[in-house]
Amino acid sequence: MLKQLFSYVPAEPPPEAPETEPPDPNADRALSESLRSARRTLMAWCAVCLAWSTAQFTLEELNIDAAGLSINLKNASIPLLLGLGLIYLTARWIIEFAMMPRHVRRWPLARIDFKLTFAAARFSILAVTAGALNRSVQSILAIIGCLCILGLVFGLLTLVLMLVTTPIRLRARRKAKRESMTNAVGEAFVWSTVFALFLTATGTAVFAYSSYKYEAVRAMVWTQPPEPIAFTVFVLTLIAVFLSVWFFEPLQNKLFGERPGYFTKRSEDGRLIYTFDNKPDEPIL
Repeated sequence: MLKQLFSYVPAEPPPEAPETEPPDPNADRALSESLRSARRTLMAWCAVCLAWSTAQFTLEELNIDAAGLSINLKNASIPLLLGLGLIYLTARWIIEFAMMPRHVRRWPLARIDFKLTFAAARFSILAVTAGALNRSVQSILAIIGCLCILGLVFGLLTLVLMLVTTPIRLRARRKAKRESMTNAVGEAFVWSTVFALFLTATGTAVFAYSSYKYEAVRAMVWTQPPEPIAFTVFVLTLIAVFLSVWFFEPLQNKLFGERPGYFTKRSEDGRLIYTFDNKPDEPIL
């Protein structure tokens, strides 16, 4: 870019514009009203969860009178009610998405919408469990900090473990006389990812236990000891949300109708023939 500032560079030709406009990739693709309704309800519930977690309002003083019934939430477990409602609404929204036609679920814009909504739901469940410990904006910032630290630790562990798993996979392929540097590195990366996930989750649980059990560690983390059940639920939820980024991937691929980069057919003698066909991604617009 600076080269164009200090020297003359011929202008690039304008982009190609055919006389006949290409077909619209978004034609005949739209989200159903039931899916939109489920998403709106879920997002509204996420907003309630985040607002409650940051102490923007209090539900304990709310009384509901409907159909001749009076509901008093003074003695109710608000985090439990919010969490159960969030889980139900998320499951209902995923089911509604799964019932969409396959060509709509493969729509790039629908995929982006799904990932953003699911990320908001996962962050909201973390906010609810953190709010059970401390309802404040600081708890939301603490969640963001924890996720960043987990991601950083996971990345560093993956790189370090690659130095161990790569020679192992190279040696295994050499013994099987199927040497391939590219495949060996790919397999080593998968194994290092698995080990890094396990070590990150285990290390998080051990550190959380130490921060509650031992006075020296607790003094560095807490100003006062947390409530044990709420703290345990938060740590387990944090680990589950972190691991869901990887363990939810197979289900997400099924929801998106992902197609493999090959197709198969049977020969006359019954052998399975693989034909690789890397089709281009569908355009967003």
